[in-house]
Amino acid sequence: MTTVPLSKRAALIVCGGRSRRMGQSKPHLPFGDETMLERVVRIVSPAVSDVILLTAKEQTLPEVPYDVTMLPDRVEDQGPAAAIYEGLKYVTGWSEAAIVLGCDLPLVSEVQIELLFARLRFHDAVIPRYEGFPQPLAAVYANSAMEKFEEVLFSGNQKLLDCIEMLDTCWVTPEEIARVDPHQGLLKNVNTPEAYREALQLAGLAHPLDS
Repeated sequence: MTTVPLSKRAALIVCGGRSRRMGQSKPHLPFGDETMLERVVRIVSPAVSDVILLTAKEQTLPEVPYDVTMLPDRVEDQGPAAAIYEGLKYVTGWSEAAIVLGCDLPLVSEVQIELLFARLRFHDAVIPRYEGFPQPLAAVYANSAMEKFEEVLFSGNQKLLDCIEMLDTCWVTPEEIARVDPHQGLLKNVNTPEAYREALQLAGLAHPLDS
């Protein structure tokens, strides 16, 4: 199965959300002996050539012992669509495609990442669907997606779902993801305290409050 060469892959990790439902900063959440951000970066790093952290304009992140680049929002509260656009623009000089992951996907695995890159081929994007909804923050985007994002964003529309409607997308089902990873960690973002506890349990880790 053909795939994007590792030397032409980037990772864009979206860190700038407000974490309203969680009630605290998701990148800083403990996950075993790591923070959640550190865990996501550790898992994705071997599958790409460069990791870019897409951050809010003035955001403090936990230190990660890996080679990463910080790319703050140019405009405050610009939203994930604009952040992804800026990330693709930043890497397009050398990359062919980038995987976009929320920092709240601690159960992502390299085999799931490889599945998305392998499915890209001549599409603009490879995006999973879960319970009928697209998962654009757990997806791979080709450089060609950047111009289509630009068309929507420059019209004044900041909605991520409207941006991906413009793309030639290869949709991935939960069943396809389950075939390579039964945990389907790519679909389990940690948005609430309950989801955080469940993710820790699936990873075989103790909740900090239970230690």
